[in-house]
Amino acid sequence: MKIYSALLLTASISLAGCQTTTTAPPTESPQYENIRTMQADSDLDGDGVLDAIDECPETPANIVVDSAGCPVVVYTGSLEIELRGFFEPMSSQLSDEYDQGFAIIEENLNEHPDAKVFIFGHMASNELELTHNKNNLSRNRAINVKTRLVERHHIASDRISTYDCSDRYPFIDTDFRKSDFENMESKNRRVSVKASTQVDNLANLEAASDRENYERYSKRCELFE
Repeated sequence: MKIYSALLLTASISLAGCQTTTTAPPTESPQYENIRTMQADSDLDGDGVLDAIDECPETPANIVVDSAGCPVVVYTGSLEIELRGFFEPMSSQLSDEYDQGFAIIEENLNEHPDAKVFIFGHMASNELELTHNKNNLSRNRAINVKTRLVERHHIASDRISTYDCSDRYPFIDTDFRKSDFENMESKNRRVSVKASTQVDNLANLEAASDRENYERYSKRCELFE
């Protein structure tokens, strides 16, 4: 199937470059021969689409057009990606099992140089009770992940913002049959890494989708670096 597509593309390029006219082909000629003959007719803007069917008859030179003769808008795509990592009790070091996830983030960020990264550090309520500096653990979790992205994955630090969520944004378990306190607390010992080309400031969330993805963080988490 891929070979067929490549051959089809080659044929299309050859047809677009043809500037000569031929006599009317016999009825048994392939369809592309008819197309080649038509291209010799009027095409004032030189985009390869006949004026008779050109919906954008004054296209500037060297512009890629579609079959209607109108400029093609190239959609480069947008990025919205999230990685969650979970910690051992009272620890701020993520295990190496998350390396593959960070590699995926690095790859996507390299493909989207305008994307911003948001790191949200969380902690469990029972950890908060044992911590002398109330925000130290959740902040250290976020900082250590930022350091990992910068040093191991070469992400510029000025693309990254870190937030302290402490225990103000507990994990929500929708399966109440299996949930228990210890299991829930283990889910609260986490960091959330989000990368986006749509959002660069949590204080200014205009689109409904951005508010859905980030508003809960902006209300419960504190920017600290």
